[in-house]
Amino acid sequence: MLSREERKRQTRKSLMDAALKLVGTGDNFASISLREVAKNAGVVPTSFYRHFSDMEELGLNLVDDLGMLLRKLMRATRQQDGSVAGPILRSIEVYTDFVCQHRDYFYFMFQSRTGGTPALRRAIRNELKYFANELALDIQQDAMLPNIDSQELEIVSQLIVGTVAETTIDILDLANSTPTFKQELVDRTEKKLRLIWLGAVAWRS
Repeated sequence: MLSREERKRQTRKSLMDAALKLVGTGDNFASISLREVAKNAGVVPTSFYRHFSDMEELGLNLVDDLGMLLRKLMRATRQQDGSVAGPILRSIEVYTDFVCQHRDYFYFMFQSRTGGTPALRRAIRNELKYFANELALDIQQDAMLPNIDSQELEIVSQLIVGTVAETTIDILDLANSTPTFKQELVDRTEKKLRLIWLGAVAWRS
């Protein structure tokens, strides 16, 4: 028998999963009502308010959950061999697979990044900033770019994170278009990151 806390966590997850499923089947998160979410989660609307004050708060929790999961995955990928340059490139394939496995999450993120509430857009920008900051810290600790200062390192990290993030919509729209699409996307993105990295290595303030 589930405890009260376990039931609470289960209901919370059911509400979040229901919202993602609606987005994945073509709805826009901004137009989904909490009643729709509650109905699809199999709970009454009053139960929704025990977990979230409104749909924006549910969305903010989705951003947080995905951000933590993805940061953990990317961090582990970068640290596999104790360096940075190699894992940065290898992480492209890991990210592509992750997007394909969590399509509804990324449809939600893309919608909210371009048309969500100010709070949701700010939360997504913050997540991208966290990614860049963690990457910059890894690069700094490994002394991979000794010729650039902290401000320039921040820019390099933002360029890397932004370049990978920009592939998301292509992954969502075209991943099943041709048998070779995934490899072509990985190769193209890898070239972009190599250019950024080589430019950073050669940079002199």
